[in-house]
Amino acid sequence: MGQRQPAPNTGVTVGLAALGSLTIAYLLASRIGPALMVFALAGLLAATIFAVISFRNWVIPFAIWIVAVGGFRFLWFVQAGGLPDLYLDRMMLIWLGMVFLIKSVVGKRIPTGPYTLDLFILCHGLYILARVYIQHMHYIQPWFMSIAIPYCAYFLAKNIIDDSRRIRVLWWVLLGLVVYYSFTSIVEKYRIDALIFPRNIIEAKELEFRGRSIGPFIQPGVFGTSFAMLLPIHLYFLATVRSRLAKVLVGACFVAAAVGLMFTYTRGSWLAGAAGLGVAAILNRRRYLPLLAPAAVIGCLVGLFVLGVGHDKFMKERFENEDTLGSRVGTAATALRVWRDSPVFGVGFFQFGRVREDYIEPVNAPLLGTIRFSQYRDNPLHDIYLGPLAEDGLVGAVLQYGIYFLILRNILRKRRSLAGDRHFTELILPVCIGSFAAYFVGGLAFDYRFFSFMGALFYMTAGILEGYRSSPETADVS
Repeated sequence: MGQRQPAPNTGVTVGLAALGSLTIAYLLASRIGPALMVFALAGLLAATIFAVISFRNWVIPFAIWIVAVGGFRFLWFVQAGGLPDLYLDRMMLIWLGMVFLIKSVVGKRIPTGPYTLDLFILCHGLYILARVYIQHMHYIQPWFMSIAIPYCAYFLAKNIIDDSRRIRVLWWVLLGLVVYYSFTSIVEKYRIDALIFPRNIIEAKELEFRGRSIGPFIQPGVFGTSFAMLLPIHLYFLATVRSRLAKVLVGACFVAAAVGLMFTYTRGSWLAGAAGLGVAAILNRRRYLPLLAPAAVIGCLVGLFVLGVGHDKFMKERFENEDTLGSRVGTAATALRVWRDSPVFGVGFFQFGRVREDYIEPVNAPLLGTIRFSQYRDNPLHDIYLGPLAEDGLVGAVLQYGIYFLILRNILRKRRSLAGDRHFTELILPVCIGSFAAYFVGGLAFDYRFFSFMGALFYMTAGILEGYRSSPETADVS
C-alpha cells in the first residue's frame, strides 16, 4: 500500500497561517514596540505554561495564592479604574475559582463533605456581608480581607490539600516563606537597608514602628503572629527529613525564625509562638519534644551571647512597659459596655471606632489599678473574642464560636477515626493543633480582622483537617 499523501491544501493553509501570524506580530510590534512585544509574548507563554500546570496539579496555584496573601500581593497588580485593584492574591483567587469550577464540572466532582462546618462558615460570612450591605458598602473591602479570603482558604484547602503528600508540598512552600520572613526581620533589625524587600518597609519603619521588625505586612503584630503560627512546621520537617544536612538546615531555619519573631518585639506574638510550639511538642512528646528542647537551648544561647538580648534596651522597654497591657484591658472593658447596649446584633461591622467615645471611662482592674481612659481612647478592637460580641452581637459571635467548636470537634473525630494513620495523627495533626493554639493565644491581644494572612492560615489548616483522607502509604510514621 502506498504512503498516504497530505491533503493538497495543507501547505497553503500552513503558509497562510504563518503569514497571518507574522502580519499580526508586525502590526503589534509597530504599535507597542519590540521590547514590550517580547515581554508580552513571554508573559503569554508563562501564563499558558502555568495554566497547564494548574489543571494538572492545583496544589501549585493554591500554594502560590497563600504566599501572595502572606505578604507578596504587592509583586503584581492592575489598577481597575473605579473597581477594586487586582492584586496578585485576588487574581490568584479568581484563577483558583475558575480552575476548581472547571475541574469540578468536567470531573463531575462535588465538594468534599461533611458540610456542617461549611454551613456555619457560609452563614457567618453572609451574615457579616448583610450587615455591610445595610451599613455601607464602603466596608466591603475589610469584609473581603477578613472574611472572604480566610473562608475561601478553608473551602479550597478542604477540596485540594486532602492527603499527606499534598500537605507536605504546601508546608515546604510555607517553610520557604518563613525563611523569607526570618531574613527580612533580621536585616530590618540591623538596618541593612540594601537587603530589605519590599522597599516600603524602610519608609514605614521610620514613621511608626522604629526599632521593630514589621515585614511585608508593615505591622509588627501581624508579622509576629504569622511567625508564631508557622513555627510548628519546623518540628514536622526536623522529624521527617532524612539527611543530616537537611536536618541542620531546617534547624538553622528554626532558630532564625525564633530570632525573627523576637525582633518584632510583640509580646502577644511571643506568647502565641510559645503556645504553638509547646502544644505541638506535648502532643508528640516522643518525636517533637526531643527536637524542641535542644532548639530552645540553642536559641537562648544565640540570643544571649550572639544577639546580646540581655543588653537590648528595646527588649527591656517592651517587658517593662505596662501601658500596652492596660490599654488592652481598657479596650476589652469598653467592648463589653458597647455589647451591653446592643446585645443581639451589635453595633455593626467595623463600627466600634465610631461609638467607642460614648463608652470610654476609667477602668479599675485587679493588679493594674486604675486604667486612665487616655491610655486606650483611640484604640481599635484588640481581640477576636469580645470584639465580635460588640460589633456583630450574639448572632455573629455564636456563629463564630460555633465555627471554633466544630473545628475542635473535628480534631477529636479525626484523631479517633484515623488512629491507624500514624503519620497524620503523630506528625501532621500536632503541628496543625499547635498552629491553632498560636492563633487563639495571639487572638487574646490582637484583632485579626484588619488583615488576611492569619485568618487564611487558620482556616486553611481547618480545611486541611476537614478534608483529609488517609491513604495506605501514610499508615506508618516516616
